[in-house]
Amino acid sequence: MESLMPNMVVEWIPYSNLENIKYLTKGGFSEIYTADWINGRYEEWDFEKKQLERLGTSKIILKRLENVESVNKSWFEEAKSHLTISNKWAEVVQCYGLTQNPSNGNYMLVMYKLNMDLRKYLQQNHNKLTWKRRINITYEIIRALYFIHDEKAIHRDLHSGNILYSQLDNSWCISDLGFCGPADKSST
Repeated sequence: MESLMPNMVVEWIPYSNLENIKYLTKGGFSEIYTADWINGRYEEWDFEKKQLERLGTSKIILKRLENVESVNKSWFEEAKSHLTISNKWAEVVQCYGLTQNPSNGNYMLVMYKLNMDLRKYLQQNHNKLTWKRRINITYEIIRALYFIHDEKAIHRDLHSGNILYSQLDNSWCISDLGFCGPADKSST
């Protein structure tokens, strides 16, 4: 995978560069952890030093698929979906790369950490939401789905738990491409 933008470089992230790893939740087929990524992702090219500069310590999400004793084809298909689609479209949660827990051999996706999912957002803001804001949220979700479909893929497991909100730029992204796949492939 090639990128001309430093913040879109996909990389192998040594597990030793991750700190404060904490269990967050369990999804349908994965466990989700939060962590701090020491040095963080690449941010920009330093023309004087002639090297990529890093952002600094960043909060990230680690996603480990359950019941995968050894990496299998479906795990790599999810990784491929995340890496290909998320680094092309800002409307899909960015995946920075992969890591491996040396204590158990589990591979994990390293992903951008957003603030909350749509379910929690609606619970906290239900009485404050204007119709204009509701329509805007719907528009952003549709736009993200459009980009996934533009890649000839279908999400296959869209629900409020994997539509995520960023307070930083007041935007919505789609995550959890675990069932995402080619539009012409059955979902069995």
